[in-house]
Amino acid sequence: MNRLRLNRLAFPSLVLLTAMAVQGCGGGGGSETNAVPEPPAAVLTEVKVPGTTPMSATAVDLAAAGYTAREFYAEGKANRYTGVGGGAPGFAGGASLQTATVLDGGWAYRTRVMVRTPAREKFNGTLVVEWTNVTVGADFEFANAEASKYLLREGYAVAVVSAQRVGVERLKTWSPTRYAGLSVDVNACGADGTSGTTGTSLCAGDPLSFDIFTQITQALKQNAGGSSAPMPGLVVADVIAIGQSQSAARLQSYYNGVQPLAGVINGFAYWDMSGQLRSDQRVPAISVQSEAFAVLVGPWTTSEFTRRWDVAGATHASLYGSHYIDAIVARDQSIIGPGGPISFTQWIQPTCTTLPPFTTVDVGLVFSNAIDSVRRWIRTGTPAAPSMNFERDASGGLVRDTDGKVKGGVRLAQFTAPTADQKAPNGAAFPCSISGWHRDYTPAELKSLYGDHSNYVAQVTHAMVKASTDGYILAVDAVAAIRDAENSDVAK
Repeated sequence: MNRLRLNRLAFPSLVLLTAMAVQGCGGGGGSETNAVPEPPAAVLTEVKVPGTTPMSATAVDLAAAGYTAREFYAEGKANRYTGVGGGAPGFAGGASLQTATVLDGGWAYRTRVMVRTPAREKFNGTLVVEWTNVTVGADFEFANAEASKYLLREGYAVAVVSAQRVGVERLKTWSPTRYAGLSVDVNACGADGTSGTTGTSLCAGDPLSFDIFTQITQALKQNAGGSSAPMPGLVVADVIAIGQSQSAARLQSYYNGVQPLAGVINGFAYWDMSGQLRSDQRVPAISVQSEAFAVLVGPWTTSEFTRRWDVAGATHASLYGSHYIDAIVARDQSIIGPGGPISFTQWIQPTCTTLPPFTTVDVGLVFSNAIDSVRRWIRTGTPAAPSMNFERDASGGLVRDTDGKVKGGVRLAQFTAPTADQKAPNGAAFPCSISGWHRDYTPAELKSLYGDHSNYVAQVTHAMVKASTDGYILAVDAVAAIRDAENSDVAK
């Protein structure tokens, strides 16, 4: 197909996508929620310790995006719950679909929250709150890593909450001066973890984390204090909670057990690891699932207000998300390996069968659209695109074609028209088993694969137009991907 004919075919779709891209999210309306008592708000105090800086703050140039970043101590007294997840207070696994019950309260905590705000005229009215992931041993914002460009472009306020002990304790070792006195500990556990009998050891499972997340979100949502408010001049209309992996699992438990009691969150967007969500809540929730992790997290049933979008070729962190985290880690030197500071990617590599890790599939495009779709659902009542799942066999395994590619799911151009040989699985050892690998094709391989440049652009156009018109990526991102393909030298 020659270039002129390609442009004639693609032009109507590009016009449609461009028109869609400038429409934005829309506004007005609201979601139906059950009346619940207002939970208490955490007390927020801005961190001002000369000669110190925040740990794990984004490395993105926020000023260039018109944003201001501030960090706050957050303190209050939190409840513990039973029935969250599968048993003991704070348990984040399990499949409980029942509302939790308060075990006891009055447990003092002091932690921190990072807040990023746009100028008032740019603010879109929505606050996104991420529950940090602590699997690597420190607080990291893996959900923001995938959606940061979208969030800043669209004018969200963003908060990143440290709710778990691992992250809080690492803050204190990284900067004892800045973070002295932080604690989310509880030492009254009992033998069964639920009795509340005073004990001598710390309770496992971060039992205060759910209430900490609620109370900090409530404080930001209320945004009280006038000029001294955490987000001066901004009025928050709705809140979307986000998290990845371990954090997504905790937000799964939160959705099922705590959300009916707290009622602070208006919508949820999960990135990799959310399991079954209860079907009787009228709170929009979308879970985006990578192919790499799909082996560990099987299928589950979605409902009127929940969706699951599986992304073919995607890994547990994307190549682009890993770059975001690596920039933070390089600045802070926050991950320590056997020989000293290492990057997040270097933390992954020792368990890899094939290097370098990660595929080129940009799952952030789908996750950004999940946040956007949840916001639109909250505001207008317009449901998100239907669940899009991988095909599975009778035993629950992923079905693959003769080339080994998974069948079903959202299929982006980086998967259907790749510029690299790549696979989502990578050996059997965690974490690389879910991190995948890629090898960029040589110019000769690209020429052999696509024949000419116009054929490559045509394949990218087809995939991205379909993903956008089907409702799984934003129109503006589809247009950008097609333009990038046109401007590339692939198969020239």
